[in-house]
Amino acid sequence: MTAGPGRIFLVGFMGAGKSTVGRALAGRLEVPFLDLDEAFEALAGVTVRRAFEERGEAWFREREAELLRGCEALPDVVVALGGGTFTFPENRAVVRRAGRSLFLDVPFEAIEARLGEKAIDRPLFRSLEEARALYEERRASYRLSDTILALEGDEGVDAVVDRIVGALESRGVG
Repeated sequence: MTAGPGRIFLVGFMGAGKSTVGRALAGRLEVPFLDLDEAFEALAGVTVRRAFEERGEAWFREREAELLRGCEALPDVVVALGGGTFTFPENRAVVRRAGRSLFLDVPFEAIEARLGEKAIDRPLFRSLEEARALYEERRASYRLSDTILALEGDEGVDAVVDRIVGALESRGVG
């Protein structure tokens, strides 16, 4: 019996492809997929944006950290972290203890093209200028990931999954 890939945490800014790539990667590895933001919304019964508006960021971040710690109970899983999750040292410690982190490093221009006007629906900014500033601020934390996968943003999902699988195999995972 071969061991599974363990816990793989996808890190990156909104629009980097964490959920799309994560679902495909989980399918390829034949393990469950968990999107942390979707799990929060399903359990809380409100959107992330509404949680920020009604309860505040601190309340949301506490729930997010609880969900992240819950991932440790899953032996094999691909987790798409929220865009801010990995920026908190305590969350990075959980990820390091629980599995491997992989940063989908997509240029902001590609993210901007993917998000378009949806960007203003995000809770932490109201313009693309604010989004770019947050992207630049968060990259330092994202770069603390175990693996950094530099992407152009125009690769197909299967090509990105191939690169991730190759990176995991070269590190003796999977």
